[in-house]
Amino acid sequence: MSLSIEELTKGINYWHTTKSQGNSQSPADFHNGYYQKALAGIRINAAFDLEWWNRFYPILHSWKATRPASRLLLTTRAQQRFEQLGRAWSNAIAPRLQDDLETVEWGHVSAFASLVTEIKPLKNPSPVFTSKFCHLLAPHIFPIVDRDAVGDPSPWYETYFTKVREEWLSTDALTQAELTKALTDAIGAPVFAGFPMKCKVIEVCLIDRRQAN
Repeated sequence: MSLSIEELTKGINYWHTTKSQGNSQSPADFHNGYYQKALAGIRINAAFDLEWWNRFYPILHSWKATRPASRLLLTTRAQQRFEQLGRAWSNAIAPRLQDDLETVEWGHVSAFASLVTEIKPLKNPSPVFTSKFCHLLAPHIFPIVDRDAVGDPSPWYETYFTKVREEWLSTDALTQAELTKALTDAIGAPVFAGFPMKCKVIEVCLIDRRQAN
């Protein structure tokens, strides 16, 4: 199924009139300023280590990705995988940081995402933790799962990643350009070069679909 301007317009309206009100995680600029400032300190320039984790965890927690697991549990499980995460990042993600969801396939990044999934033990599988962890580090590549906004997708992040990527790829180039312009206008400020436009367009369109069902 392809994306549409109507979906985006309604999703923008929902974001501005409902989602942003009283919710610090839904700023009116669609996180444009947040991507530029708050995430700068957690980008991976070296190894995954405890110093990095202590900067990253509070942000991950503020995005409601950690509950109900304790910080101690997640820290222990993350530490056990720091070395593997570093290798997977260097091999799978770092070479693709200038790319985005349109050109990056699941097979390119699955090694890293699969390790992330192991960090948070769950009774039932869910894509939320994996999507937010990965998105905060590489926003252009990994679409985020916001259950309040897009509903309850497949329990597997691979399925969600593949689905939303296909949504973008099945949308014609003219509509893609119109969607990009419409969201750019809605942000209402110069768009940060690192803003994950395609992932955010898809997310906002899916908000409308969720509210329509």
